[in-house]
Formats: sequence, structure tokens, C-alpha cells
Amino acid sequence: MAHVDRKGKHKKKNNFLRQAKRHGKKGSYGKGRRLSEEEYSYYMKVFEQLKHLKGEEKEILIRNFIRELEQGGQQRSLASNQIVSRILDDALPHADLVQVLAMNNIFAEDLRAMCVDPYASHVLQTLLTLALKYAQKGAVQKRHEENEEGNEEKELLIHVSADQRQEFSTFLDKVGRFIYNNLEDFVSHTYASHVVRSVLEVCSGVEVQHSVRSSQRSQTSHALCKEDKILAVPPTVKQVLLNIAVRFTRLPDLIEIMSTECGSAVLQSLLSVLKHGDPDQCAAVVTHLIQHGLPGIENWYIENPDDAETPDLPPLFQDGPTTRLLEVMLTCCSSEQQKNIFQRYFKGKIKILVQHRMGNFAVQRLLSSWIDKETFEEVFEEMSETLVSALSSQHQGVIHALASACQRLNTRQASCMKSLIDLLECSEPGKPQEIFALLVLRMLPFPEYRAKQDEGTLPSVSLQGALTLQELLNFSKPIKVVNSLLVINPEELQSMGCDPRGSHVVDAFVNSSSVSAKNKEKLVYRFKGYYTAMACSKHGSRVLEALWKVASMKAKTQVCNELIADELKLKDNLFGRIIFKNFQLNMFKRGDKSDWQQVIDQTEKKRKMFVDLLNEDKGELKEKKHKKKRKVDTVEDSIFIDTSGADI
Repeated sequence: MAHVDRKGKHKKKNNFLRQAKRHGKKGSYGKGRRLSEEEYSYYMKVFEQLKHLKGEEKEILIRNFIRELEQGGQQRSLASNQIVSRILDDALPHADLVQVLAMNNIFAEDLRAMCVDPYASHVLQTLLTLALKYAQKGAVQKRHEENEEGNEEKELLIHVSADQRQEFSTFLDKVGRFIYNNLEDFVSHTYASHVVRSVLEVCSGVEVQHSVRSSQRSQTSHALCKEDKILAVPPTVKQVLLNIAVRFTRLPDLIEIMSTECGSAVLQSLLSVLKHGDPDQCAAVVTHLIQHGLPGIENWYIENPDDAETPDLPPLFQDGPTTRLLEVMLTCCSSEQQKNIFQRYFKGKIKILVQHRMGNFAVQRLLSSWIDKETFEEVFEEMSETLVSALSSQHQGVIHALASACQRLNTRQASCMKSLIDLLECSEPGKPQEIFALLVLRMLPFPEYRAKQDEGTLPSVSLQGALTLQELLNFSKPIKVVNSLLVINPEELQSMGCDPRGSHVVDAFVNSSSVSAKNKEKLVYRFKGYYTAMACSKHGSRVLEALWKVASMKAKTQVCNELIADELKLKDNLFGRIIFKNFQLNMFKRGDKSDWQQVIDQTEKKRKMFVDLLNEDKGELKEKKHKKKRKVDTVEDSIFIDTSGADI
């Protein structure tokens, strides 16, 4: 993630520009292909101007810049320079279609050199993303043009012609087939592997999760998420993805690929796109990895114990890239495959794993992706015995993952609640049980909480604690958490409600279908005396609005009576003014409450109507997706493409 300063401005690109200028003064004119001082100075000016220009001025600058590259016939050569590569990354999405097509043709003449180059490979990734965008039926490109008066710009939509769409589709097909034919060479290559991952994305139209990408740059210039709609993939290009998936199951050096950072990332990307695009093929790849990949990695560390960084850790988890691949595999597995992985690699080893900095994430993924409710019993039994180890290791995410799995699968919820009570040492009636919610919120056992409270050193709300408490509130019978929250003193409630993390707990309370309307009303009254403090807080004001939605008219009247007494304080605060307006306090203070009540009732009816419409639209969207999937499942597979003519 790019560094953000206090004003919220991203510094990453500015830092690159500053560093490039500093290196230029020392005689270093960008990495990669060497530039003269004059060339370097010119490209730096172009790079700076691109950041500031907009509309037609930006398009003219890009048009002239690419024309200069074309005149010298140096598109490929200069794309291998760090500065020019960055310029092309930013410029190509705004370049004329003719220039993008010309760049495609130039790069296609020597794909191998472009794939393995540290900087040109980034440009190739951008070209692939643009090719899929422009290959869409009805694709358009936005252009800007000054109106006749010359004082304003108007936006034009240039339609991509059928011939141009075919050219973009052909480029995708050619690069895809080239990657397929050279998969064994590229899959573990530092730079070419990124191109392989981009090919997997454009051949599927599926966005790979940010966690799989290794750099910020790959999350911006080359990401499909910039598109506001699902992109259709040409049939021949889609077939390339299936060919690559089959090819992976036949590669001879699978174990080596899985254990390298680049190879593991490519496999993670492959599983991610197949999971959405072709679940059957995804299952086949997972089966191959379970049968031929994971055992090989495990055996290697058993045979070479000296290479193990943590001797106590199970052999498979000694390898970082393989562990991260295993996490993605768990999300793509069938129920039977998950059970197989658990029995072989997790059973009897979870206590060790939850204490390990990397192994605990694998346990979290196991829990968050578990499918079968029946087989979860065995997993829960072992997990419940390891919670003390997880807490002492400060790996609280494991505790949240367990609570989340119990809530999602609707099983062992009472046992989970008891395990947490035992973990936090608050099973005794009285004060320990009363502050159960606060203990979960900070993930502290009762004795430790008491000691820190007396010392005045209570830590802030824990992220994992707040998330866990939200899961508990969505259990079928969350009475112990509900009772705890309803007896906490108002000052502590207000502190929780104004906390960026704790405020979401109140959201979960009022939105939970397991919490009765009566208890939701009680919570509204528990904040009495602190309504103004809540209204003047960024997070507290949001909590107050959430409580307002579930409050009776009597409770709303009480809230307004307290707020109107602090009218000046509210009007002097940004968030207070919003509450003042939304709660119609101007009307409330006039004396006759009937008009105010009528407006509040009408506003609530409109809100509920909007929510109902939103839910109805979501239901229709889900139904459309199911229909589309059923339609796709009935269509025969495309003909396997002939790769004999692909560039090698």
C-alpha cells in the first residue's frame, strides 16, 4: 500500500519522481536501457507533465510522445528504460487506438524479449489489459475536444471498429499462445511470471485478489478492476486459459515451481481465475497439486532437515511460497479435498501452527474456507484446545476465524462461546461475566484486564477482538454477549461507540437478527447522558444514526430532548450538524411534536422502501448470474486451439 501522509495524499509516485531526479544529477539516467542526459531530461519533463495535464492537453502530449517513439523506431528499445516504461504505463490508456494497435504489433515481433525485460514487461501487461477492454462488443474510447468558443472541453466517444476489435483479440490470442508454449521457462521467471499472471487474468476476465499480487504497480496499471463491468473474453482466448491449466498438470518440475515465489504466485493466480471461470478444471488442478506437489515438498524437508528454519514446524509449512499456495488451494477445494488436506497436514499440528508467524495464517484460511458442517466437528475439537496458545502468541486472528466459521456454518456456537469464556477466564458469575464483551473487545483475560485497568494502561480496542464480538452477536443465541453489553456502564459504551473499531460492534448489535427488538431498545437507553458526545464524534455519530433506526418514537424523543439542550455544541461540530439535520432538531424544538413525528415516520418509510428495493435488485442480480452460469454449462467446449504456429 502506498504511504499516505497526514493530509491523505499518496506519496509513492512523487517519491519515484524525486528519486529519479536525484539519480539524474549523479549521472544515472534511469535503470535498464541507457539514455543520454538530453533524452533523460526530456522524458522526465514528459513524466511530470502527464501528472498535471488533463483532457485534450494530456491526449495531445501523449500523441506527440508516442509519435516521437515511432519515428525513431525505438518503441521496444525505449520501453526497456525505467522512466519510459513508467510513462507508457500512464500514457497508453489515454493513447489513440491506432497508436495502441501499432504498439501491440511492435511488441508482438519479439515477445520473448518483452516478457523477460524488467520494464518492458510492465508495458506488455498494460497492453494486454487494454486489448481485452477494446476487444469488447460496443467498446468505446473517451476523447476530449474544445468547443467552438474554445473555453470548454466536450467529451467524445470514439467507437472501436469491428476490425480493430478483431486486431486486439488477435493480439490477446497470440500472446496467450506464446505464454502457453513457453510456460515452463516463464512460470518461475522474475519478470515473465508477471506477464503469465496478466495473461491468466485477461483470458478469464477475472480479477486476481490484491493479496496474490506482489507489487503496488501491478495493482494499478494492469488491474482489470478499473473496468466498471464484467469483461467478456473472446472464445479462442478463453480456450488458452484451459490449455494453460492442463499444461500445468504436465510440467515435470512442479515441486520446484511451487517452492519459488514467482511460481507459487502464478499457481495462486491460476486457481483464483479457474475458481470463478471453470470450477471443474480448478478441482483438477487442485487434485494434481494435492497428489503430486504437496507430498514432494513435505518429503524434501523431511530428507533435508538442515534447511528447515523452524525445526518444530511441520515440514510442509517450512516453505513460505508453498504455504501461501496452500492457503489459496483451501479456498478452491471441494469438501472432500479440504478434509484430505486437514487430515494429512493440519491434524495434530494446529497447536504448533497457531504459534507460528506464517502457519497461523494457514489455520485462519482453513477455518474461513471450510465448507462442510458435519466434518467441521473434528476441526473444532482440535482448534478449541489451541486458543490459549494463539492468544499468548498474539495471533488473535485465529480466534476470530474460529468464531466466524462457527457463525457461518451455524454449528458449535455454544461450544465456541464457552471456549472463549474459559479463554478469557470470566466463567465466574458477577463482574467477570458482566464485562465479557469488554474482554473480547480487547482480547484480554479477566485478571490481566483488571490489572491493566487499575494501572490505567488498558490497551485500545483490538481489531480482531471487535471482529470476533461482531461474529458472536450473529450467533443463534448471543444472550451472554447481549447481557454483557447491556450492563456495561454508559461511559465505557460511549468509549466503544466512538472507537473506529468498536463502533462496528454496535452496528452488529442493532443489525443482528438474533438480538430482540426489546434488547436493541435497551441499548439505545444505555447511551443516555452521552448522546451529545456521540453526535460530535466521527464514529459515534454513525453509531447514533444506527441506534436511531431501531429506536421507538419514545426513545427518539428522549434522544432529541438531550441533543436540543446542547444545540450550540452540535452546531459548532461538523458531525453534530449532520445529526442536527438528520434528526430534524429544528422542527423538534418548535414545541409541537406531531409535525416532527410525521416527518420522521415518512423518512423511515422511505428508507425502508429503498432498502427493500436494494434487496430486490440484489436478488434479481443473483438470479441472472445463476441463469448465465446454467447457460454457460450447457454450451459445448470450444475447439482446442492449434498452437503449432505460435512463436517460440
